[in-house]
Amino acid sequence: MPRKPDVIRPSLLHMSIPEDVRAKLDLYLFSELEGRVPKGAYQRFFTERIQEFFGWRRLDLAPYGLPPGFFVSGPKEMLDHLETHLKGNTQ
Repeated sequence: MPRKPDVIRPSLLHMSIPEDVRAKLDLYLFSELEGRVPKGAYQRFFTERIQEFFGWRRLDLAPYGLPPGFFVSGPKEMLDHLETHLKGNTQ
């Protein structure tokens, strides 16, 4: 049975990253069962990180009494609700 074509076609991207970062990524993605990094693992990893970059935001918690440098990251809608909640509890 032939495979259906992807609705959104993949686009080839060549990139270089520092060796130490690549080593960490390889260890993270490595499958003991397969004895290697599974096919598609790099694509899934980078696609998820890119989607987080565009769909998430970062909320600085210093205005809510936490020390500078404390923050949370997550989906924009979730952090909008959290910020509204925090503003309601601090005013």
